[in-house]
Amino acid sequence: MNNILLVYLVISFAHLSFRSEGYQFLGNLTKVLLMPTLMLFLMQQGDYPLLLAALLFATIGDALLTKGNQGTLFLWGMASFAVCHIFYGIHVLSLGVDWILTAIAFAGLMIPYSLLYRLIGKQKGSAKYLAYTMLLFLLASLLAGLASLPCIIGILLFIISDTMIGMDSLAMKHVNDTSIMGSYILAQLLLVLGFTAL
Repeated sequence: MNNILLVYLVISFAHLSFRSEGYQFLGNLTKVLLMPTLMLFLMQQGDYPLLLAALLFATIGDALLTKGNQGTLFLWGMASFAVCHIFYGIHVLSLGVDWILTAIAFAGLMIPYSLLYRLIGKQKGSAKYLAYTMLLFLLASLLAGLASLPCIIGILLFIISDTMIGMDSLAMKHVNDTSIMGSYILAQLLLVLGFTAL
């Protein structure tokens, strides 16, 4: 196994352990080390400026979200992850996608999106969640058109992680941070591995 990926897995395990045991400072510290470690792996693999930019904004988002899923910092964190997804999307477009697969995936994703709109569409402040979800679903559709299984699984895990954050933020359901971060850690790893394997 690649040594940098091994470090990523060690930091991931440490982070999840600290989170589950309630060590907030150590949990936050290991959280902000995750994406820079993947950035080191990317730099080792080749020239991926757009992916590095995506992970940089993910790092900023991680730092901002250490204060929880409410308030101004949460909104800035959401914005940082939106920029992360945009850079991922631009990278995917630079590789070329099968537009038929992309269209089919997008049409399929509009089913859960319409359900989400019915569920929260009339709530105050729901526009930002709907806009972010649309961006995430657009990225998922592009990745379907890329036909990379690791990337597709990665973005699905990203959607699961962000759904849990959204439910917690909207006070619909309290979700354990360990579940959120477990999905997120694996999502980013699979996306990076998928992209570098192409």
